[in-house]
Amino acid sequence: MTRRLPSDQRRAQLLRAALEIAEHDGLGAVTVRGVAERAGVSLGVVHYCYTDKEELLREVIGAVNSEVHQAARAFINVDFDSGTRGREGLRRRLYEAIDLIWAVISASPDRQLLTYEIVSYSLRTHGSPEIGLARHQQESNEEIVRSVLERTAQSAGMYWGMGLDDMVRVVEATVAGIGLRWQICRDDDEAITLLHRAVDLVVADARPADGD
Repeated sequence: MTRRLPSDQRRAQLLRAALEIAEHDGLGAVTVRGVAERAGVSLGVVHYCYTDKEELLREVIGAVNSEVHQAARAFINVDFDSGTRGREGLRRRLYEAIDLIWAVISASPDRQLLTYEIVSYSLRTHGSPEIGLARHQQESNEEIVRSVLERTAQSAGMYWGMGLDDMVRVVEATVAGIGLRWQICRDDDEAITLLHRAVDLVVADARPADGD
């Protein structure tokens, strides 16, 4: 017999089961029956907590987005205010930031792969990215990139020649692309080298804030 749990605890249990399935086998493998089996409960329990598979998938996607975002937000608290100013100081700060970001990405390959699946699923299911869950994920990533770029440039006495908004999009897209290549090749040394070279290209756009 299934042990009775408060509804919030039961939903959390089912969500954990769904996340385990999604992380191991992909979003397409998440089914009501599969979640029930993984959680050790009846189908009726799952249907009681979630209206249908779509509601369950949306909660899985929301949980993944939340976890990735919370992990990445730790980088906002990194101290970028000390050290060399100018272009070289900016380069060093961005190397440090990208190394920290990559440490999180490379430590959770299955969860990171799931973020790419979320984009595909969201766009196929909901159409326009403005109304899909993919847009929320992208905005979360851009928020982190914006904070890092803004603070590192300010502490180094620099500003972005192309403008902060465009630079945020360039960096977010570059990191996502390198991350996807790493998922295929699983070459850590290559990924770090590419990320550092990307930083070099980004720094070349920076200009002294005092106009010198």
